[in-house]
Amino acid sequence: MLAEKELMNKAFRVVLLGVEDVVGKQGMTPLLRSANLTQYIDNYPNSDTAHGGHELAYMGQINRALFDLYGKRGARAILNRVGRGRAKSAIEENAMLANATKVATKFLSLNRKVKLTLDTAAKTYSEQLSTTIHVREEGNTFFWEDATCGNCMGMQSGTPACYTTAGFLHGLLAWILDCEDFKVEEIACHAMGDAVCRHKVTLG
Repeated sequence: MLAEKELMNKAFRVVLLGVEDVVGKQGMTPLLRSANLTQYIDNYPNSDTAHGGHELAYMGQINRALFDLYGKRGARAILNRVGRGRAKSAIEENAMLANATKVATKFLSLNRKVKLTLDTAAKTYSEQLSTTIHVREEGNTFFWEDATCGNCMGMQSGTPACYTTAGFLHGLLAWILDCEDFKVEEIACHAMGDAVCRHKVTLG
């Protein structure tokens, strides 16, 4: 029986490859040892939609290990880059859906374009990462809310810690809008004791 919070093989593979792209292949061994995930050393999941026992909490373990090894400032930079890389990989791996979304939004207003993009991404993200994303719109502001975020699972922090999601949203919207005239910031986080991880996207 499928675990309640288990990542698809390709979703966790993208997570690992994204981190490796930043820290290098040699950096993955000490990182995975620190994260207590030695089973993945030179043994990444296949790129398919099967579930191979990759728990959602593993994402939090990797992020904690990055904070331990590189400090807050270093981890923030790494995770933001990982998030942007994840957006690029998501677009490439779901090319048909991504291109269809871009075509469908070509003549929409800016707000409708952003809302449709976030809604589409939220559905795919939720399915692959075994979570539930809600998107809300308030004027020129959008909120991406994750009630079971894996990025900070098991973490405690006085400041928001889900830099991967911020990077992902920034990379995704920069692609669909062909510009970076917007701001992404996390305003609530499980690691801070909040009920949801909430990212705020402000246009213009």
